[in-house]
Amino acid sequence: MSRILIAWGLWGPYHCCRFEAFRDHASREGHQVTGISLFSGSSAYQWHSQRLPDGVVHFDFGRDETKFPLGKIGRLFAVPWKFRPDVALLPAYHHWSLALNAAARLAGSRVVMMNETHAGTARARGLKAWLKKRIVAGFHTALVGGAPQTRYFASLGLPENKIFPGYDAVDNDYFALRVNEVTMQSREFRKRYGLPEHYFLSMGRFVPKKNLAILIRAYRKVLDSNQDCQTHLVLVGSGMEEAKLRSLCRRLRLPVYDKMSAGSENRDSTLELELPGVHFYGFRQINETPVFYALADAFVLPSLWEEWGLVVNEAMACGLPVVVSETAGCAQDLLPVAPSGKPAPGQVCIRQNGFVFDPKSAESLAHALLALASSSSLREALGKSSRDIVRDFSCDVFARNALLAARAANGEAVLPTTGFPRKVRPADAAFGLTP
Repeated sequence: MSRILIAWGLWGPYHCCRFEAFRDHASREGHQVTGISLFSGSSAYQWHSQRLPDGVVHFDFGRDETKFPLGKIGRLFAVPWKFRPDVALLPAYHHWSLALNAAARLAGSRVVMMNETHAGTARARGLKAWLKKRIVAGFHTALVGGAPQTRYFASLGLPENKIFPGYDAVDNDYFALRVNEVTMQSREFRKRYGLPEHYFLSMGRFVPKKNLAILIRAYRKVLDSNQDCQTHLVLVGSGMEEAKLRSLCRRLRLPVYDKMSAGSENRDSTLELELPGVHFYGFRQINETPVFYALADAFVLPSLWEEWGLVVNEAMACGLPVVVSETAGCAQDLLPVAPSGKPAPGQVCIRQNGFVFDPKSAESLAHALLALASSSSLREALGKSSRDIVRDFSCDVFARNALLAARAANGEAVLPTTGFPRKVRPADAAFGLTP
């Protein structure tokens, strides 16, 4: 039996479901897993505090995981010595994680890197890049998102047979069940939240890298190209860019609907005869987000860069077609190329469950949105493919591959899975669209 430690700074919904699956899977194989929580909040994320699963120990190092107090480094070094794990699974680059990495090694642990960086999100240059390469090469194994992440860390010196995919997972079952519940009462939920009959959905922080201005410009082009289009744009999230985004909507003559309080206290929102426009709903916790997925026509992630993009997993678990920037870390794995050919880079291209587009081109994104707005049968076919594909990116897959990475780090001769088998749905051929 091995003692395995897995640590994250702030535990959100993703971490809890992954840990529970890993804990249970490892236990069946005779291993003991302990989780470590280090912070109670974050300046980047607004998650409500989670009830930590059984088997997780919380050490209070502050309210912001981005600001580790150096005065507490002695306490942090003591954590691995308390548990003396055979293997520790740790995030790679946070300053607190580097300290925990060193402490785990001193305590005699083998160390697994958990990471979702890829070449498109790497920012280190010069000395920092040199140090990063040395740090990565020093891990015994790694658990990463998918193909782009595997290539990147292999280029930094970690042997490819020591890199395991499957890190980026959400609780697919939770989202699928909640969507079914909402769909059964769609009229009531649509009225409560003031949601349009048809809308594109985007969800995330309102920060520059999310590239929401391009989405708004593309949406304007959709309405200009199809005067009969009745599809709205719903934005769920908050952040520093919100005022700029609202101002952009007004400059583009797009109606702006403030729905920040919609759905609160179960009060019905006022349903008006609304012209197609942009709806701002503010940040929502995971207990509400399935409502927005369930009633949407499609999900859009327009980011300029993205380590992975877990909202795409969520949307796919809810059965939505997805439109994703080609620079997002999840694009290759979650939107597999249809078997009829390879897409041209920089252009919009249909995939088995949606579209991939150039995030610097509003025209590229508008093309994808127009195709989805115009065909309910296309949306249905792509949405079915989404559910098929995301089954291979579940918390159970995370658990299986995390244990393989831990066993390999501990010296066992195991190999990573070679890929995620999936049923092919060549929607492009069915609807006359070419990849």
